[in-house]
Amino acid sequence: MPRFLVYAPDHPDILDKRMAVRPEHLERAAKDTDIVLYSGPLLPRPGTKAREAKLAEGQMNIAGSFMVYKMDTLDQVWDRLKEDVYWRADIWDKEKIIVDELIG
Repeated sequence: MPRFLVYAPDHPDILDKRMAVRPEHLERAAKDTDIVLYSGPLLPRPGTKAREAKLAEGQMNIAGSFMVYKMDTLDQVWDRLKEDVYWRADIWDKEKIIVDELIG
């Protein structure tokens, strides 16, 4: 079955909104154990204002998501992304999402 890498960066300055909907995102992601090979949050890029931001103790500095899906088609991957609360709540910068099929 094909595997797809997804790079989904957040819009700038959206961390508070992301954290507000994160429980729904994690709840949905927990149901994807059969299609997700690996996933996790991304740190802001080094040297950026977001990377240097001072956050409340215990708060994660997240700037996006990445996933490796095992699905039959690219369309299935896009359908899954569009179901996610981060898509629906406009957390991810939809213009910058990259989905590529992996070899092997």
